[in-house]
Amino acid sequence: MKAVKILVVDVGTSSMRGIVYAADGSQLASCQKKYQVKLLDNGYIEQDPQDFRGALIDIVSNLSGHDIDAVALTSQRSSVIAVDEKGKPLSDAIMWQDRRCVECCNDLMSYNELIFSRCGSRVNPVFSGSKMKWLKENRRDLYDQAYKLLVIPDYLIHVMSNQFASDKTYGSRSLLMNLRQGIWDEEQLKLFGIDQEKLCELHEAGSIIASVSNEFAALTGIRTGLPIVSAGGDQQCGMIGQGAVSEGICSLTLGTGAFLLTPCEHYPNHLAMDVVCNAASVASQYILEASVLTCSSALEWFHSAFCGDHEDFYGWMNETALHADSDGCIVLPYFQGRSTPDWNSGATAMFYNLTLKTSKAAMLKALLEGICMEIAENIEHFKKYAAVDSICISGGMSASEGFSQLLADVCGCRITRSDNSESTAAGAFLVAACALGLYSNVAEGYRAVNKELHTVSYDSNLDKHKKYNEMRKQMKHLYQQIMEI
Repeated sequence: MKAVKILVVDVGTSSMRGIVYAADGSQLASCQKKYQVKLLDNGYIEQDPQDFRGALIDIVSNLSGHDIDAVALTSQRSSVIAVDEKGKPLSDAIMWQDRRCVECCNDLMSYNELIFSRCGSRVNPVFSGSKMKWLKENRRDLYDQAYKLLVIPDYLIHVMSNQFASDKTYGSRSLLMNLRQGIWDEEQLKLFGIDQEKLCELHEAGSIIASVSNEFAALTGIRTGLPIVSAGGDQQCGMIGQGAVSEGICSLTLGTGAFLLTPCEHYPNHLAMDVVCNAASVASQYILEASVLTCSSALEWFHSAFCGDHEDFYGWMNETALHADSDGCIVLPYFQGRSTPDWNSGATAMFYNLTLKTSKAAMLKALLEGICMEIAENIEHFKKYAAVDSICISGGMSASEGFSQLLADVCGCRITRSDNSESTAAGAFLVAACALGLYSNVAEGYRAVNKELHTVSYDSNLDKHKKYNEMRKQMKHLYQQIMEI
């Protein structure tokens, strides 16, 4: 194999990481720079683009001594930066979490089915097109002054190359790209009021999208002309890094909420609005996305509300609550509303069937079961469009042996956890390695670089799975009854 070294730049919400990988996937060096968003009034969340530019220059400068052969970029997906013709920011970035465009989205709700049929998602305030619409309607001076409206990876590609370019994973998070055709959609642009000339040309993710400029080389010490691979969005790359490299494998990140992704080789037939469909980091392929809004955040609420006297709450959860019986208690875990499959922001949480005999341990077990059953419900919706035979898990809650086994029993399939804590960067490396000809596809690359990766698997208990299927039916019936009130 060629002695190629790839610098992966992973742009997160609170920090940027750079990792130099050898061709065999081993990490040679790394560097991290932290930054933070500005939390403003009215749900506005912004960040100075110089944070991203400065972090990028510092990281590349710090790692340039490793004789880098290519740069791969993966990033958060839908923050917006208005720039002039030279790529200079005209204002702070409107960050992906920002809520200022909610009213703009409400104005488009009657077009939801049409928008979904073209773009693979309902109208929402997270995607970049909604923020661009707000910018035009509320900061027309800034909109008119802008030469381009960029997402963060577009901006950083310009910093490195002086070229304006984007890839289809970011386009698919805009509500402006036709997902089947992979091009900016003229009708969507009219609906949102966005001029196409203000958007970057779209390229396939996993392609060489630009090359390092003389200016950036002088700033950082890397070579002029190095290829820049746009590896795609952070969630797309994270899915690959976790091992979801072919149909049948689902990636599940368990943090504050739960985020589910699974690959699709083709655009699903009869796609309904119960999932989100985006472009994949593999050219001409797709991913399905779903989410559960509260996971560890619900456990933190339970800890604070009922178990403040437990110094080791999670130890008690693992040793006692996960081995308890929920005694018929069912929990609807909608502490912050419900996202997929029905996007019900008004949904609230409920503990059902409590009695004087119900213990704290039983209540916590019911809450954990409720979270797992909500994950299983989303996986059932995935199965309408693609097979799901196994689930790769990561994130804080995946460290719990008992929770991982519970999830396997509820979902009825094998759960696998690995030791790879850098799944997003690892996925971006694999995408870049394929672009550079080191591997023919990401599945081959994943197998090659993870031969010695330690994994732990949990298989489903069939009898328990049957029980949880019945409980999930009760949970769905309870939810439907409440929605009819």
